[in-house]
Amino acid sequence: MTEFELIDACFRAGSARDSGLLIGNGDDCLVWQDASPLAMSIDTAVAGRHFPEHASPERVAQRAFLPALSDLAAMGAEPAFFTLALTLPTPLDIDWTQRFAKRLLQLADHYGLVLAGGDTTAGPARVISVQMHGRVTQPLRRNGVQVGDEVWVSGQPGLAAAALPLILADRENELSTTWLDAYWQPQPRIELGRKLVGLASAAIDVSDGLVADLTHLAQASQVQIELDLERLPLPTDLVEQLGFDAAVGCVLAGGDDYELAFSAPPNRHAALLELSAELGLPLTCIGRAQAGDATVSIRHNGEHYRSSWPGFSHF
Repeated sequence: MTEFELIDACFRAGSARDSGLLIGNGDDCLVWQDASPLAMSIDTAVAGRHFPEHASPERVAQRAFLPALSDLAAMGAEPAFFTLALTLPTPLDIDWTQRFAKRLLQLADHYGLVLAGGDTTAGPARVISVQMHGRVTQPLRRNGVQVGDEVWVSGQPGLAAAALPLILADRENELSTTWLDAYWQPQPRIELGRKLVGLASAAIDVSDGLVADLTHLAQASQVQIELDLERLPLPTDLVEQLGFDAAVGCVLAGGDDYELAFSAPPNRHAALLELSAELGLPLTCIGRAQAGDATVSIRHNGEHYRSSWPGFSHF
């Protein structure tokens, strides 16, 4: 099967459409015209590094697409289109590729994104690069945290990190559906991101670990962020199965959560609790921003707490 036969067989069936796409898949370049500014982000997933090599093609599609989409959520952007660069080992496994493409296009249709173009090539391992584009007129940035702001996180960080060791050991039958879904089907907080525009002062998605990503906010905004360990969302089953310190480590440094961490002035506290109820999504105030060095500190029962868990490193 040639490259173009592969594209025709696998990647032309998506139903999402957008009037901004003037020229799409099949030409040398895509051409997009839009009245709003575009936010753009690219993520690369490598077999054996970002997903287990034995993973099903449907799960690989989810792990490539959903984390990439999370970057748009962090900016408060409305998804518009995406491009795909796909490296596949030879001989080509057409069944794997068709199943991967089917799930990828299902996700694209669900979130309203058009597959507008891309590239395919042969290589020694599966490598998937997804570039997301979204409309945004008032982007949430990392450098907006103000002294006195509260610091929040959405959902339940930590479950994906807790599940990963058993996933890698091929012992998924020991995991609950909630823990499995946290890793294999992370939920990009697109609606939350859009509704945080005008409420939050800064935001980031939690991909490398809560402390690691909040450190990016602290450095960009030149503030110190202090977290209260007592306020962290810490599920009972996580503590029961892992013990307190390991559970805290998963929440603080586990990564792969794709929740949103954000800051907001204290006078937005009630509005954020209302938004939490509206979305049916827990939003937890976990700390505050204060003057100081551009770091994240953690308090437990009034004392400094040091976590030995590092955030995820791509190298």
